[in-house]
Amino acid sequence: MESLEEYHHDLVEQVQNYAAEEELLDQEAFFNVACELLRNNDVIAEYAPAPYFFHGQGSSNFMMVDGYDFSSYDQDESIVIIGCDNDYSIHQNKELPTIQTLEYKRSLQGMRNFVISALKGTFLEQAEESSEVYGLAQFMHEHKDSIRRVRLYYITDREFTGRDAGIQPVQDIYSPTKKEGGIGIEAHLWDLARLRDAAEITGSSENLVVHLDNPGVPAVHAPVVDTSMKTYLLFLTGDVLAKLYQEYGSKLMESNVRSFLSMRGKINKGIRNTILEAPNRFVAYNNGLTATASNVEFNTLGNITSITDLQIVNGGQTTASIYYTGNTSSNAELEKVVIPVKLVVVDPTESRNLIPDISRFTNSQNKVAEADFSANSEFQVKLEQISRTVLTPLVAGKRQTRWYYERVRGQYDVEKSRLQGAQRKQFTEANPTRQRIKMVDAAKYLMCWQGFPEIASLGSQKCFAKFAIETNDKKIISQVDKDYFKELVCKRIIFDTTHRNIKKMNWYLGAYQMNIAEYAIAKYSYDLYRAGLQCNFSEIWNAQSIGPEMLGHLMRAAKQASDVINDPSRPVTNCSEWAKHTECWEQLKTFPSCLTPDTANPNPTHPKPIEPEKKDDPLGPSHQTPHRQRQSTITQQTAPVTAPLHRQSQSLATTESQEKVIALSSSSSTVQSESWSVDDKRSYLQKIPSQNWNIFMRWRERNSNNTQQDLAALGKLERSVELTDAEVELLWDLRSKAIRRGFAASILSPRK
Repeated sequence: MESLEEYHHDLVEQVQNYAAEEELLDQEAFFNVACELLRNNDVIAEYAPAPYFFHGQGSSNFMMVDGYDFSSYDQDESIVIIGCDNDYSIHQNKELPTIQTLEYKRSLQGMRNFVISALKGTFLEQAEESSEVYGLAQFMHEHKDSIRRVRLYYITDREFTGRDAGIQPVQDIYSPTKKEGGIGIEAHLWDLARLRDAAEITGSSENLVVHLDNPGVPAVHAPVVDTSMKTYLLFLTGDVLAKLYQEYGSKLMESNVRSFLSMRGKINKGIRNTILEAPNRFVAYNNGLTATASNVEFNTLGNITSITDLQIVNGGQTTASIYYTGNTSSNAELEKVVIPVKLVVVDPTESRNLIPDISRFTNSQNKVAEADFSANSEFQVKLEQISRTVLTPLVAGKRQTRWYYERVRGQYDVEKSRLQGAQRKQFTEANPTRQRIKMVDAAKYLMCWQGFPEIASLGSQKCFAKFAIETNDKKIISQVDKDYFKELVCKRIIFDTTHRNIKKMNWYLGAYQMNIAEYAIAKYSYDLYRAGLQCNFSEIWNAQSIGPEMLGHLMRAAKQASDVINDPSRPVTNCSEWAKHTECWEQLKTFPSCLTPDTANPNPTHPKPIEPEKKDDPLGPSHQTPHRQRQSTITQQTAPVTAPLHRQSQSLATTESQEKVIALSSSSSTVQSESWSVDDKRSYLQKIPSQNWNIFMRWRERNSNNTQQDLAALGKLERSVELTDAEVELLWDLRSKAIRRGFAASILSPRK
C-alpha cells in the first residue's frame, strides 16, 4: 500500500492533469476526481457539481454545497449532498496537509444549514433560478414529505487528525409533519487516507458491516464443494429486514440490482397483498433473497451475529416492497413475514468475477438476467478484448497509445497498481488516464448518439440498465469489431469536447451542463440523419479530435438544447427532471437543423425524420455505411459559435469568416478592454444580473479575497447605484482575471 505522502503526490498529479484536460480550476478538478472514486466504490450512484455556492462564511447562516446526487431518491428516498474542502491544498506539497475536527465540523454545519434551508423552502427565495443548486433545493423542497435520509459527504485531500471521522447519524433535522421523528442526516468524512484506500481496492470502501441483534440468526451451513465460497441458508423476519433497509438503504443492494430496482418501482403488488392478507404464508409463496458477503461472525450458539459487505444480488424488490409496505400500512404485521435467505460468503480474491456470476444466474428467471447486465456479458467482454488490440493512429513525434475500455469497475487502477517503477510508467504512457472509457459512460455516449438523451439524463446506472437490454442481442454482438470500437472512441471525443466547451458560450446559464451536452449530441446526430449525412468518424479517429466546423454545429445544437431544458414554460418544474422526459426530446426535435446550409444535402437519402424509439438495432454499428466526406471549414454561419473556442486554426476558415471570428474574439466572453470605453464597460457590467454577481462573489470567497473596494463596487451594482470610472475598471479587471482562471464567462455576461 502506498504511503499517504506517495498517494498525495499521485493525487496532486492526477488532479492537475484533469484540470488541464478539462479546463477546470484545481478545486473543481479535485471534486470530480474524488467523486469518481466514490462512484467507483458504490458509495454514491451519480454526482453533479453545484459550483460557486459558498455563502456567509463565518456567520451562523453559513451554507455550502459543491455537488449532489438526488438519483438516490429513486433508490431509497435519500438525498446525497457533497462538500469539498475549501482549502484544497494542491500547492502544499512540502508537508502532508492535515485537517482538524473543528474545521471539518464547521463545513458539516454549512452543509446542514443548506439542507434545512432547502427543505423549508427559504433557500429558493435567495438563489439564482438557473443554477444547479436552485434545482437541487427545489427538488428537496418538493419532496420534503417523502425524503427519509440526507447523506453528507465531505471530501478533502488532507489527512484527518481529529476524532469522530466515522459515520455520524444525527436525527430529526427537519420534520415536515408534526409526527414523531424526522428526516435523518448522516455525515461521512472522506479524507486523504480514505481516498487512498478507495483507490486501492475494488469493492465498497465503506466496509459495510451489518449487525444482527442477539441472539443472532440461526444458519445452516451447506457442504463445502468450492473453497472459494461458503454458503449458508437462514431465515429473516420482515421486521428485521425492513430495519436493515431503513438503516442502510440501497447500499444493501448489488449495484446492478439497484439500478433495476429504481427502474421498476419500489413495491410489487403481489408481495404487498401477501404481506397484508397472508403474512404467515409469505415464506411459502416467495423465492426469498440471495446475498453475498466477505465475512460472517458467529456467537457461541452458532448463530450469525454480523455480516461484512452484505450485498443483495437477488430479491432487491422483495426487500424494498417489505419495507415500504410496513412503512405505509399500519396493519402490516412484518414480524409474521419470514424470508428465506441464501447467503454466499465469497473469498475477496475471487469476488470480482464470482459475484457478478452469482447475480446473473440467480436472476435467470426475471428481466434482470434477460438483460445480461453484468460486466461479464458477451458484449462487454468482446468490446474489452478488441480495445486491447487497437492503437491510435501513428503521428510523427508521438507514440501510439490505447483507449482503455474498463469493463470492470476499478480495472484500470488495479492493473496499474500491480506494476512498479518503469513498468508502471510504461503502462501509463501506453494507456493514458484521460483515455480510459468506463463501461457505464460508454452506454451514455452511445445512447445519446442513437437518439435517447432522455435515457442518458436518467443517470449512468439507469442508462446502463437500458443499454444492457438493447445490447443483449446476438446480431449486435456479432457486429462488434475494431471499427465499432473506434466509433465508440470518436463518440467519447465528441461528447467530451461538447461538454467542455458549453461553459465557454455566452448563452450558457451556468447549470445543467451535462444535460445540455447529452441533448446537443442527440440533436446533432438527428440532424445529420434527416439531412442524409453520415458523421465522418474516420476523420475524427485519425485526428483524435473534432474540427471547428463540427464544433460549431454542436454548439448550435447545444444552444437549442439549453433553450428547451431551461424553457420557462416547461411542464416539469425542475430542469434536470424535465430532461428525463421524452417530451423534452420531442420538443428539441422540432427546432431547425443545427447544420449550416452548405453541409445540408438538398436531396437527403432519408427524407423522413428518424424515430429512435422504433428503429431496428438502435445500438448496432453504423460503420458499414460509407461516410460522406466533408471539408472542415468555418463558415459565416458557424463563426459566431466557434469564435470563443477556436482562435487558432485560422487556415481552415474562409476570409470573411476569419474576419468575423477575429471580431467576435474581441467581444462576448473575452471582451478586450482596449476596444471599449469606460461607459461601454459600465453599461455591460450593469446588464449582468445581480444574482450572477452574487455567484461571482461566492466564487471569489473560495478562490481569492474580496477587498473592501471589491465589496463596495459590487454592492453598488446590486443596488443599481452608478459606478465611478475607477470602480468600473476594477470590476472589469476582476471579471477578466476570473474568466482567465476558468470561471464561466456566461455567468458574467449580460442577459437580454
